[in-house]
Parts: sequence; structure tokens; C-alpha cells
Amino acid sequence: MAPIFLDGRTSQNASIANSINVPTTAAYALWGQVGLNVSAANPSLPIRVQFSGTIDLKLNPAHVLPSNTVEVKVVRGSVSTDPVVFTAVKTLTADQANKSELLTFVGSDYNVPKGNGSLIYTVFVRNITGSNESDVRRVGPESFNVLAIGN
Repeated sequence: MAPIFLDGRTSQNASIANSINVPTTAAYALWGQVGLNVSAANPSLPIRVQFSGTIDLKLNPAHVLPSNTVEVKVVRGSVSTDPVVFTAVKTLTADQANKSELLTFVGSDYNVPKGNGSLIYTVFVRNITGSNESDVRRVGPESFNVLAIGN
């Protein structure tokens, strides 16, 4: 049986470079969320969810620490403690100060339960270095794309 498209959505927070100026924190901050309708999926066959995203970060020239590491986390659900399906990290160092650094990712979640026919995927960002909140800023663009496929 050929795969069928179930649903696809985009959460677009900032479309243009340098269009926002949001500090990162040590706590997870939501920056993208989509809800997918998978009610047409056959419950006895696997659902595959593919996602991609991009977030642009900038290290403040007056940063406190010589390097800062930022984590992106995708969960199946709506809060940061829901099941994690993907993580990525990026370290920004002093030689990158005042330059934007794009973190782009692609991932998938396989054999997803159909449940009630609605799936939520959320992406969070945090500065895991735990440094001063003004050290790393989200400057845009920010985009999160999710696609569900079934049989």
C-alpha cells in the first residue's frame, strides 16, 4: 500500500532575518507548535511524522561567558516534559559575537500512535549554558514544519 498524506502544517514565528530580538533563557521557551489531523490514518499501520526547522541565533558582543550552548528540543505534545522526539545543540563562541548563526534541523518520528486523531508537535529552545539571558538572542528567521504520512 502506498503512503498517504495525512496533514502538514507550518509554525512561522519570524520570516525575515533580524526581525526579532528575543533573549534565550535557561528554561525551555516555546518557539513553534503545530497540530496535525491524522484521523484518516489506519490505526493498525504506522504513522510517520517528518519535521524540519530553522532558528537564527546571535551571540551578544558583550557576552558574559566565552561560549554558550543552545539546545533545540522537539516533543510530541505541547509541554517540554512531553515525549522528546529530537534534540540538537549549537555552541556559539566569542569569535562569532554579533554574527547570526543558523541552526537548521530535519528529523522524524516513526510509528506514532493515532490516538484520538490529533497530534501536536512543539519545538522549544533554551540556553543550556545557563548564562546571562542577554548572551544569546533569537533574531529570526524561525520556522517549524511538520508533515504526517500514513498508509
